[in-house]
Amino acid sequence: MARRQQYIVVVAALCVLLLLWHLPRSEKVESLPAVVTHETTEGAIIDYRPGTPKPHGQSYTKTVVVARQASEDVAWLENSGLNVTKAIYVVDKPLSPGYEVPLNKGHEAMVYLSYIIDYYDSLSDVTIFVHAHQITWHNNDLLDSDMITHIKHLSEAHVTRVGYFNLRCHHEPGCPDWLHLDRPDDQLDMHRKMEERAFSLAVWKELHPNVPPPKAISQPCCAQFAVSRDRIRAIPRAEYLRYRNWILGTDLSDTFSGRVMEYSWQFLFAGVPELCPEMHVCYCDGYGICFGDAVKFQDWFDTRAEMRKLNAEAAEMAGVPAEAEAKRAKAHEMDVHLERLKREAFDRGKDPRLRAQEVGRVWREGDGF
Repeated sequence: MARRQQYIVVVAALCVLLLLWHLPRSEKVESLPAVVTHETTEGAIIDYRPGTPKPHGQSYTKTVVVARQASEDVAWLENSGLNVTKAIYVVDKPLSPGYEVPLNKGHEAMVYLSYIIDYYDSLSDVTIFVHAHQITWHNNDLLDSDMITHIKHLSEAHVTRVGYFNLRCHHEPGCPDWLHLDRPDDQLDMHRKMEERAFSLAVWKELHPNVPPPKAISQPCCAQFAVSRDRIRAIPRAEYLRYRNWILGTDLSDTFSGRVMEYSWQFLFAGVPELCPEMHVCYCDGYGICFGDAVKFQDWFDTRAEMRKLNAEAAEMAGVPAEAEAKRAKAHEMDVHLERLKREAFDRGKDPRLRAQEVGRVWREGDGF
């Protein structure tokens, strides 16, 4: 009888161990450091602490900072009806007092840094830094590649929570494992990564003298992002001056100093050299476009690629009209299906609980986005 009891105890213990083994290991995720810190060249400690969104229903103030040339038209923003403050810099022909740069160098980086330096003490809750074009290839295509649509759907609560949010969700170009300091010349990809030659180990040390060089530098292109007021002010104003002075003093050209900064914002504002959020998380928590999970998100794009392939094949089948029409009909069915899934994704994103559930964020009754 005693032997039987020992057997039962052993079996029970094994069952408990198996149960523990198969339980979700959420504690490992929660134990990851929530706060990154860095020391500036002047000895100040930058604390990249996650922010706390406002209570559900409260509004946020927003400023859109635009870097443009005199030849570029930003009437789209002026006439957008967006409830935002507009800070438009004309880099080659200053038109608005207060929105001026010391030198037209570094592309949009000179504008972004100058705005922060000049308005450090009077920032909106969220500042959105963008280029002058309304529609461009590097805007998110689920938002019609339209910057007005991006700003309308942008979750200020998400920006507040993460501190720094790259407006582009798609990884290519820029993620993952993108730039490598001092990559040998015979391994450089000057077509896709022209900035890699410029972003040398020496440049890293100039910008971040207290930080060991990383294995890789990555984030989605193309230098359009939103930052919370708290995150901007977590970094001393002197740091922004130091970055701007680097642009002013570096031997790198306008183009390459700007490209270096394009892949430095995630380090400046998030404290990490690589920041490549999952694309479905970026779309869902950042803009409220929630397909349900990563697989359904990818399925949507795979189906769209198949639809486009069918249309392309149909266009080349002039001699076989029946087959071409069949392909076009199939593509049309897929297009209708895709539009329905897209509408459902927007609707799903309107529910703060579903949004949090999809991205793996804790949500409690009464919480907003």
